[in-house]
Amino acid sequence: MKSTTKQSKSFTIFDWIKAVIDTKPSWEIFSPEQQKQFNNYMIHRFLSMNPKYIEVVNYVQGLNIQDNKKLYEVYCFMIPQSKNTYSAYIKSNTKKALPEVAQHVAEYFECSVSEADEYISLTDKKWLENILTTKGIDEKEIKQLIK
Repeated sequence: MKSTTKQSKSFTIFDWIKAVIDTKPSWEIFSPEQQKQFNNYMIHRFLSMNPKYIEVVNYVQGLNIQDNKKLYEVYCFMIPQSKNTYSAYIKSNTKKALPEVAQHVAEYFECSVSEADEYISLTDKKWLENILTTKGIDEKEIKQLIK
């Protein structure tokens, strides 16, 4: 015998993005289980990957809406309907320095290793070579450390 109750489909982040951008159904159409799967943080994050929506997402995040229903409705209202829901995922392209290099820079500036990582990311190789040379590290080792 077949069950007469219809099981609601589990919603992924991509289903929610499609709902916000393309289909825009009413919040009440979603089952309570689907509504629980709505994640404010992930919605903000994925919508902000599309350059067309960056300003909208920035504005909406400034409103600090905590209620899932309200956030969904605001995005449905503010984002124009479109069939193209694809957004390229933006990855960081910064390379982290070797831990030994960060340690040398941290000792030089008398700061934490995480602060040293920030300094390294903001500067060029020549600056880093000068710091390591000042620390008394020979040229061969500097070349190995700064690849």
